[in-house]
Amino acid sequence: MKPVRPHRAAMHLGRLALLCLVWLSLAACQRAEAPPVSPLQVGQPFPAFMLDFLVRNNEGAPAWQGKLLVLNIWATWCPPCRREMPDLDLLSKTLDPTRFAVIGVSIDGDTQLAEEFLLQHGITFRNFFDKAGELSRPLALKAYPETFLIAPDRTLLRRMTGLHTWASPEMVAVIEGLHPAQPGAPGKQLDARQ
Repeated sequence: MKPVRPHRAAMHLGRLALLCLVWLSLAACQRAEAPPVSPLQVGQPFPAFMLDFLVRNNEGAPAWQGKLLVLNIWATWCPPCRREMPDLDLLSKTLDPTRFAVIGVSIDGDTQLAEEFLLQHGITFRNFFDKAGELSRPLALKAYPETFLIAPDRTLLRRMTGLHTWASPEMVAVIEGLHPAQPGAPGKQLDARQ
């Protein structure tokens, strides 16, 4: 048996480090720490702290009151988040603005980087910045992007993790079907498999 040469051991260690880096890059959109609270469940009222945050950070009266919200939490370091942003922008232009609002919340630590991304990609729907994690920690997010469909009465209708094709005719029909046709009328339930 030949002794292992020092440079071969270093090569093996280098390969191991490279494999670890590849693994970490594939899991980049996953949260490492355990969520601090139990996840918000469908049918529960959406937390007031989140809506208060949006009101505090809005110039003037909130333009989404009385509308079904599509609230997307994203980051520029998350590849699926970046891929779905143009589709969310198209969704915001497709839905009736008197009944629906698409809102983004970036968790990037560098708001300039997130603003630059939005400008470069022509993203026009309203976005807020949560670089201090004021919102993401209490929501117990496990992965990004995470999107919340919130009824006009602020009940959580659906919590959707990962990349979605938001502007597809099927998804637009589902989202439109969730909004009550008349004040006080319940919206349709979204099938959990969608």
